[in-house]
Parts: sequence; C-alpha cells; structure tokens
Amino acid sequence: MFDTKVMEDLISKINDLVKNSPVQDVKKNTRAVISGWLASHNLVTREEFDAQVEVLRRTQDKLHELERQITELNLPSE
Repeated sequence: MFDTKVMEDLISKINDLVKNSPVQDVKKNTRAVISGWLASHNLVTREEFDAQVEVLRRTQDKLHELERQITELNLPSE
C-alpha cells in the first residue's frame, strides 16, 4: 500500500514543474491558435448560439401573433 502524503507531495511537485515549464506556454499558445482559428471561420460560442436561438424563438412567436391578429382583422364580422 502507498502513503497518500507521499503521493500528494509527488503530485504537487509535478504540478510545480509544469507551471514553470514550457508546457504552460504551449497550453497558452494552443488556446490562442484555436481561438484565432475559430474566430477566422465565423464560428460562435455556445452562449452566442443559444442567445440567437432565443431571439429567433421570440421573433417567431411575435410573427405568429401578428399573423393571428391579421387573420382576425380580415374576418367579416357576424
């Protein structure tokens, strides 16, 4: 069986090495490259997509309501 304290110390030391190594720079650069690529391809975030879906839903609801009102106005009264 292994000592959890030893394992925690080892993980801590590895994390410290990664923080101070070029790996962290690679991570930042990779994120920047991917973000730039996504922006250049006119892609949007999930939040932006969801917001546009909501706007479209409200617009469709309003259109249906206006169509209903127009139909009512065109009906001859009894």
